[in-house]
Amino acid sequence: MIYGVGIDLQSVPQMDEAIGRQGERFLRKIFTPGEIAYCSKHRGAARHYAVRWAAKEAFYKAIGDVLPRKYGFLDVEVRNLPSGRPVLELHGSTGEAAAHYGLSFRISLSHSGDYALAQVLAIQEAGRAFPGLEPMREHAAGEAIRLC
Repeated sequence: MIYGVGIDLQSVPQMDEAIGRQGERFLRKIFTPGEIAYCSKHRGAARHYAVRWAAKEAFYKAIGDVLPRKYGFLDVEVRNLPSGRPVLELHGSTGEAAAHYGLSFRISLSHSGDYALAQVLAIQEAGRAFPGLEPMREHAAGEAIRLC
């Protein structure tokens, strides 16, 4: 069952500026060592950082208020499978809460020119429920709606 969808758009030049101004301190605050290693080995690293920033923002939009409020950007890591497909790896209390509530995630990343875009789909295992939320029900027309 789909729990939530998040999308975020990030300016690549803006990310490049932030990295230029704040350097390593900024990178270590936002990105995991694995993300830094991946991005820095690519030409045009700013676009790779920008799309990962967008993925982290889209993730938090997709989960809404369900997971811990005291999360950090380092709790969400974008990795690539050997096939090249991007996946989210969650750490700390964010990962524990996602597992507890039966959430898994699918992500789509893209960058073109000055922009990087990420979309995250949060999927909840059948039979799992969040406190205070009704499950999604199917409309007669086949559209899913959330009853809250």
